[in-house]
Amino acid sequence: MPSGLQNNQVEETSDEWVLYHNNFSLCSRKVRFCLEELGLDYRSEQIDLIETGKYEVASKKYLKINPNATVPVLLHQGRPIYESHEQIYYLLKQSLDKKNILPSEPSESLVMDYWIEKSSLVGNPLENQDKYAGNCCGPLTFPLFVTMIKYVNLKEILKGLKSHPMKERVIIFLIFKILGLKVFSRPLPFAKLLQSSFLNLNKHLYDLENHLEDQKTPWIVGTDLSLADISWAAILHRLHECGWENMLLSDKPYIKEYYSNLIIKDAFKKAFDNPTHPILLKGVEDLKHALKNKSPITELHNKIRNNLHES
Repeated sequence: MPSGLQNNQVEETSDEWVLYHNNFSLCSRKVRFCLEELGLDYRSEQIDLIETGKYEVASKKYLKINPNATVPVLLHQGRPIYESHEQIYYLLKQSLDKKNILPSEPSESLVMDYWIEKSSLVGNPLENQDKYAGNCCGPLTFPLFVTMIKYVNLKEILKGLKSHPMKERVIIFLIFKILGLKVFSRPLPFAKLLQSSFLNLNKHLYDLENHLEDQKTPWIVGTDLSLADISWAAILHRLHECGWENMLLSDKPYIKEYYSNLIIKDAFKKAFDNPTHPILLKGVEDLKHALKNKSPITELHNKIRNNLHES
């Protein structure tokens, strides 16, 4: 499906804005943050991914909303908008009260656009990680996927072989379900993908650290929060959620201060902290426990830490 606003209506609704999203989805969180920051009323429609219990994204009902079986999908008067970066731009254009979220200077808008693109998840997350920081987040989340999938019924995963358009994704989760964290100590590609994603994201974070140091302002563009900050908030929150924050940010004081400015905002709390899911909470706790104790992930964790220090 092409990105952006579509010509067809997929739902008859009296709601101006409808968001089909998932509590755990990185891109869903970004769009929720934007909606909350702009103060727009919207109808929230939670859609399960297999990570949160079932392949609702591959249901016949949802495939009519998005044939690609992904979240989020934003509807404006029943017409869908695909791809989260397109959604936040569209929301900004439609909002009458932009709350200084759009830079006034053209040069600052170019800076904002650069950092939005850099944070985006575009195409296959295993490709173009040197260009898109968002593409690094999928493999970085592998350990959390593994601890969460432990609480998902095997039958629900198998349903994806019939209904989900991306069969390789289903197979990956089957492997995670069967092997658990041992998947990172076997001759499989997951440990290597995790390591390369760490190194690539670390380079993006150094770029952001240097930018914030040069800017000497609380936000990526000037003194007001912009769409660039909304995009990067989702990535930084995922690092915290997966337990990678100390490893990747210990030598980046400007990003740490920047993130502390983000997490106190009401819109951030509504978008990231309030929507929770029991499977996510269990997975986060299990991953924390695995990282603190001897497990198949701890040796890899230490190896990645050493690689980061050497890079």
